[in-house]
Amino acid sequence: MNRSRSLKNILTVRVSGQDPERFFNLCSFHGILLEDLRPDREGFLFSMEAPGFFKVRRLARKAGVKLSILEKRGIFFFLRRNRARLAFFAGIVSCTGFLYYSSLFIWDIHMEGNLKYTDSALLSFLEDLGYVHGMKKSGIVCEDLEKEIRAAYGDITWVSAEISGNRLIVRVKENQVIGTEEEEAESALSGDLTAAKAGTIVSIITRAGTPKVHAGDVVEAGQVLISGTLEITDEGGNLLKTEEVRADGDVTARLLYHYEDSFPLATPVRHYSGEETSRHYLWFLGKRLYLPGGKNRYEASDRIDRYTKLHLWGDFYLPIGWGTVTAREYEEAFRVYSEEEAKEQARLRFETWCENLSASGTVLEDTQLTVTVEDGICRSTGLVQATESIAVRGEP
Repeated sequence: MNRSRSLKNILTVRVSGQDPERFFNLCSFHGILLEDLRPDREGFLFSMEAPGFFKVRRLARKAGVKLSILEKRGIFFFLRRNRARLAFFAGIVSCTGFLYYSSLFIWDIHMEGNLKYTDSALLSFLEDLGYVHGMKKSGIVCEDLEKEIRAAYGDITWVSAEISGNRLIVRVKENQVIGTEEEEAESALSGDLTAAKAGTIVSIITRAGTPKVHAGDVVEAGQVLISGTLEITDEGGNLLKTEEVRADGDVTARLLYHYEDSFPLATPVRHYSGEETSRHYLWFLGKRLYLPGGKNRYEASDRIDRYTKLHLWGDFYLPIGWGTVTAREYEEAFRVYSEEEAKEQARLRFETWCENLSASGTVLEDTQLTVTVEDGICRSTGLVQATESIAVRGEP
């Protein structure tokens, strides 16, 4: 039985009596289709669509035969038999519709790879651009989003945005020299490797192309390190021909970083009283529905927002969740550092800066820091001698 027939309301009927042939002739004369006609111990069986049964019943009385319905098939009869369970089936249909509707929107925005910038800072930036929970997936152009982030954050050098299920996943890399596909395609025309920064060459390894500098050479930013023009010479060193290739190699240089920082000795600090209050909420379709109680009545406080979103499997999230906003009371005051304390703070800030520099792949060889305290300001200057890879493709 094909699918279109299975959706129809079909009756299996037995005809019994003295003259079933006359009944069949009357049905044929009136254009009534009887299917699957076959003999039975008490007469004949046939199938027909339910709406036509009332018409053949009049023809049966005229032919003097009896009709008995043996089986009823179809959606109408199914619903009628299960009318006590209609609420259950309606719930299934509603749930299916809700899941389909939910799949058209973004219900979770997830950040990966960010170290310097917090999730909340990047999510706030995305919100200003209109990328929020509950937006339609069809309105997201991942390439445009990637360009917006790279333009706003200079030290985020690589961004990848993708939609998985109903999640928007944004992956970033910070402090790494990684070009976009468009930049790589443009630079492939020249194929040169140039210096990203000024420094003294420590080592150079050429895999493709012609080296233009050697260990010990001092280079400026933008200077060609490995040329994409390959020179082919004979045994006597005479140039035979040149070929354009995509330069490839590793160039390490020693360079200097200059460090500057300052902060006032009178620094605002927060003294937490230990008092806090929590307010619970339900999250539905991108809106927060706060439950009664737990309002923040403190004059000064910070907030910690913890929330959970439901998801069925993998990256399929539902627009349903719950969370708690905890407010912690504090009092603002000023702490005045002594000269020794200020110098210690300056040293810690410098160490943090060096750690971030090392995290980007730079090898620190020597550091110097000078701290002075004058007129209520602590000022720091420093020099960092380091080695790092400086080869980039094209102009830096």
